[in-house]
Parts: sequence; structure tokens; C-alpha cells
Amino acid sequence: MEKDFIKLSIIIPVYNTPVRYLQECLDSITKAKINYSYEIIIVNDGSKNKEVLDFLASYKEPHTSIIHKENGGISSARNAALGKRKGKFTLFLDSDDLLLPEINDAIEFLDNNTNYDVVYTDIHVFGNKEYKLKKGRFSKFKLLYIGHITSASNLVRTSIIQNMRFNEDLVYAEDWDFWARVASLGGRFKYYHKVFFKYRKMRDGASLSQKNYNKREEIKSFIKSQFAPHKEITLREVNLYVLNNFRDNKKHICKLLIILFFPWLFKVLKKKGIYKNDIVID
Repeated sequence: MEKDFIKLSIIIPVYNTPVRYLQECLDSITKAKINYSYEIIIVNDGSKNKEVLDFLASYKEPHTSIIHKENGGISSARNAALGKRKGKFTLFLDSDDLLLPEINDAIEFLDNNTNYDVVYTDIHVFGNKEYKLKKGRFSKFKLLYIGHITSASNLVRTSIIQNMRFNEDLVYAEDWDFWARVASLGGRFKYYHKVFFKYRKMRDGASLSQKNYNKREEIKSFIKSQFAPHKEITLREVNLYVLNNFRDNKKHICKLLIILFFPWLFKVLKKKGIYKNDIVID
């Protein structure tokens, strides 16, 4: 192995994150006992909190570098790190989330299966409530038109996103936009059954104001407008999505049919909370 070879780059944006959460996040990386060479890139996105600034100033752990920049949002922070990363694989981890030891299995899989570019997993949500958010088998149709893959649940081959950046103009759904572009460029996704991170959720995102709902709808329309359905989605991909979801969860079929044939009804159901908004994650 070359002396300076790094297998994994972990990118962590920080903006006034409570220090106890940030410490838990960094400790989780140590507890994961990563079996490969890795680096941690912390991006201070213009934090003003003195406790956070003092913590970052005193944090001198191995494998870690800290980038300080003016506040520009999570996409801007991730982009600042993307230009500095050295790892063969890249993982985006929010500063209050936790990494699990199963990341080793995901790295091994992606390292040994060059026909895949992205490994993604279900989401273990914790905080006020604890539950698993099942993402299911990959479908380009699902990614572009129905589903959402959050960045921390993805381990990606750096080469496939070498020249890609997050859209800094998006306030919501920047993850969805980014991974939809990866898929559009030919990125190959693998659903992995072992969860390798925990997503902290401290509030209920099911109830949205009308303003936020409309903003999300605008962003969804913008993202979809970047792709030509007749080019991106084949009948085979639609059939595969339907088959997989019928096998996994019959309720998804009802949701799909409503989206395709009664989109106005789907919007009403989402507003009433009957269908959760799984396009973006708060």
C-alpha cells in the first residue's frame, strides 16, 4: 500500500451544531473501527457559536483537517471539501449523525465490486423517536420521480463524482438533485442491507406550512426539469420498480397509481399527512 493512499474521505459540514452532538458524531467514527485508511474533513460553515469555535480550535485528532469558510449553506460546505478530498470513496456525514461499524462491510463491497459506484442503505432514525426508514432496491424511476436517497446513507466511488458539485442555489432537496444527477450520468447504485449510519431527527417534519410545501414543489419541478423522462426512464425500469415494490410493500403500488393517474389527489393526501413526504428529509 502506498504511504499516502487514502481509502475513505468523510466530509462533515458544521454550522453551530451543539458540541455534544458533534462530539458524538466524531466519536462514532472512532467506535466504527474503520479497517481502512481514512481522512475526516470538517467544514466550519461560518459558525458563530463560541463553544463550537472553541471545540474546533482544540480538536487535534489524527486523520482530521478543518476548513473554515463563510456561511454558505450545507451544499457550499460540502463543495469546499470535495475539492480537498483524497479518498477512493467519499461519505457525507452530517455533524449530528452517527457512523456505524457496518461501514466496513460497505467499503469492502464497493472495493470488490467495480461494477457499482454507489452503495446506499436504509436509514436508522433516532432522536425523539427511533425507527428504520426502508429505502429498498434501487430504481432510477424511483430516484428521479418518487424516492429520495439522503447523502449520509450513501458511500460513493469518488471517481464518479470527481467533477460534480452540490447545487448551492437549492435550499431543500440538494441531496435528491445531486444523486439524481449521478444516476443520470450513468452511476450504478446498489442497495445494501446493512445500515451503516444513524440519522438524528429532533423534530416532526410531517407538518409543513403552505409556504414550505409550495417551495418544495417548486424545487421538485426544477429537479425533474433537468431530466428527459423518455431518455432517462425506460419501460423496463418502471416495470422493475413496480415489481420490486409490489413484492416489498403493496401500499407503494397504491401510492404509485395515485401519483401517475391522480396527481392532484396525491398533493391533497400529502398536505393532510396521509402520505408522508418522502421526497426530502427534514
